Amino acid sequence: MTATLENRVVLEATEDPSPAAPSSSLEERTTLAGLALGALLGAMFPLVGVLAASEWRFDLGYAHATQPILYLVDTAPLVLGTLGLIIGRIYGRLRVTRLEIEETVEQRTADLARALSDLQHAQGQLLQAQKLEAIGSLAAGVAHEINTPIQYVGDNARFLAESFGELTVFHTAAIELADLAKQKGLCPEATAEFDRAIEEVDLEYLKEELPAAAQQALEGVGRVSEIVRALKDFSHPGSESKTPVDVNKSVRDTVAVSRNEWKYCADLESALDESIPLVDGFAGPLNQALLIIIVNAAQALEERLDSGEKGTIRIETALEGDDVVVSVEDDAGGIPDEIQSRIFEPFFTTKEVGKGSGQGLAIARSVLVEQHGGDLTFEVRPGVGTTFFLRIPIGESS
Repeated sequence: MTATLENRVVLEATEDPSPAAPSSSLEERTTLAGLALGALLGAMFPLVGVLAASEWRFDLGYAHATQPILYLVDTAPLVLGTLGLIIGRIYGRLRVTRLEIEETVEQRTADLARALSDLQHAQGQLLQAQKLEAIGSLAAGVAHEINTPIQYVGDNARFLAESFGELTVFHTAAIELADLAKQKGLCPEATAEFDRAIEEVDLEYLKEELPAAAQQALEGVGRVSEIVRALKDFSHPGSESKTPVDVNKSVRDTVAVSRNEWKYCADLESALDESIPLVDGFAGPLNQALLIIIVNAAQALEERLDSGEKGTIRIETALEGDDVVVSVEDDAGGIPDEIQSRIFEPFFTTKEVGKGSGQGLAIARSVLVEQHGGDLTFEVRPGVGTTFFLRIPIGESS
């Protein structure tokens, strides 16, 4: 009967209809362990029962007293085997459930970690956007306020330059008149006073220097006007939808606005292809991405050049297939190998605390990749420098 029970239990175990899965292997092993336990107990119990019954029969001499024990011995293997199988299956199910819970917890933890990283990235971008929006509004207001007095200065400088030419004509006529009076012997005291006045004011020097000073003033006013115009264009909020963007103009505006960042540590060269077409994009974010790359190049040069020697930043634009590519090259020595894979990570920075948030390149890459469907890559020349490539699809503007 014990053999029959074992066959039944093994048959039940092998006919389990549950589908095979990674967790079913553990469940099957624990089920077989429970089956082995039940079989072991079922096999041991008859021997113990027989010994007990034999001892009771010989000691008490009551043959009928062995009947309950023999019945128990006969049925115990079936009961214990079944219990062993049930316990094994329950234990297996509990083990499988525990593993499934652990896997679920690990998966949820990983999902939460990714969600937290995405949230931090989004929060950083939002804070950066809010800060840039506030700075842009302030810059636009400052540019507008500067523009009016600069117009006054420019108009007056042009008036002085033109008026000085007329004064020169008058001065020439006065000199001729004084010379004629001297020849005729007229008004000797007045002509002598006239000569002394010419010597005191050094009129010849003024005639030579004043035109150059007026021209320099006009050039300076023109330079300020260019910066103000670039600042107004740079800080303009732009449209919520894509519009045709002149990449060369964006480069020029960004270079003008960022001049204070690079002029002390770098000479900036540019080679802009004037034949490139307009691109379909957002002018403001593109300006921001360009600004980040140029300022990063300037900061890299500033860190490397302790002797006061200037480096070089070179910006080029070109048409490559259906994309406009802006390359920004520096000779700051290149990005170290150990951090090249991390430079686009949000919040990663090699700068000291308070000097960098680690958001710049991450935001620039987001502008190129997510907003414009382009790309931001870089090429390192070890010991020489780094070149960043901003690839912008032309889109519908072509």
